[in-house]
Amino acid sequence: MDPVRAAYLACLCLFLLGIVLRLSGQPFDALIIIPFIGAAGVYTLAPQIKWWNWLRNPPDLPTDLAPLLDRFDLYRNLGLEGKREFRRRTFMLKEGTHIHGQAIEEFPEDVKIMVAASAATISFHREDFLIGDYENVIFYRHYFPTPIHDVLHSSELHEGDGAIIWTLNVFLQSVIEPKKYLHLGLYEYARAFYTIDTKLGEAMRELAFDFEQIHKISGFPEEKLLKYIGLPTLDLAAITHVLYFSHREEMAVFAPKKLAAIDLLLA
Repeated sequence: MDPVRAAYLACLCLFLLGIVLRLSGQPFDALIIIPFIGAAGVYTLAPQIKWWNWLRNPPDLPTDLAPLLDRFDLYRNLGLEGKREFRRRTFMLKEGTHIHGQAIEEFPEDVKIMVAASAATISFHREDFLIGDYENVIFYRHYFPTPIHDVLHSSELHEGDGAIIWTLNVFLQSVIEPKKYLHLGLYEYARAFYTIDTKLGEAMRELAFDFEQIHKISGFPEEKLLKYIGLPTLDLAAITHVLYFSHREEMAVFAPKKLAAIDLLLA
């Protein structure tokens, strides 16, 4: 049972017991007052209570949403237990991520799953899979400028606010067809994760491909990547991290030593 609902039911039972005892002439007014105080506390702490329960009893994704994860190469290549753990982490990350929209009022569950599964992929090698304070995602309907980057672009990591910003249709396109478009979910969550695990970030920067190598492995030319994201400079370490998941077979052919080195980093 939902622990919040269970706590409310316990408070209600105590309140009713207090009413019964009061009507029978026994002075148990505390059983009337304390449940109200308890219910107020449960209401205030409901998110923390749910999160505590999920950490100990992580739920699985609904079966009708789980097939969305087949878009992620890591998930497809895991065994049964690994897939179950990936789904549970995706659920937790989905519940812990606040998605907002500029001129977008509601987001379907599949968008939330794609965001959370991107984060779950990047942190799957760690027991602590949460991406620090990066709990906010903002979607625009179009390419957007920001105070940090006053040019139209489709993807941005905003460290100060713990936010990731995407153009919705570009993000979806990249998740659905990661062989044709750079996977922006993995790209920004990799960059976010480097701010948390600085040693991993440093190691990935040492292993990063240059644009010529990226083109050879993925077919993404530098000009296309710059235009796709819309910023004058890109994070080559994060792009390399993306290709590790989206173009692993190509890396095995063209850069087997770097693939093995990244395998060791993420073991």
